[in-house]
Amino acid sequence: MLKAYSQNVTVVAGEAIPFNGVTLEKGSSAVLSSPTTIELNQCGVYMVACGVSAAAAETIQLSKDGVLQPDARRTGTSPGFTTLVQVPRSNTPCPCTSPTVLQLISVTAGTLADASIVVTKVC
Repeated sequence: MLKAYSQNVTVVAGEAIPFNGVTLEKGSSAVLSSPTTIELNQCGVYMVACGVSAAAAETIQLSKDGVLQPDARRTGTSPGFTTLVQVPRSNTPCPCTSPTVLQLISVTAGTLADASIVVTKVC
């Protein structure tokens, strides 16, 4: 399980939102490997809940392995969503295996008062 957040960050259109703080990290199935990247290291189903707030309307969208997910996109001054992500493989020490990568993309540019994401392995 992973819970991360940021406050007062300026984002560029089409770029990943950085998360500068982690308030909860349990186990190694979901880890914040960089400020903009969450790695899912075990196969299964994950629940992803995220949201941002801003003075002007923002659009956010979840990216899985570099592909924008059409069912995980919201617009508004406080857009947020909850979605499920399936991970078909586990990350192993084998160099040909890599983790599933999630990023929360800011489709529009602006300043976010706050942003948060929670990733929970369901099964």
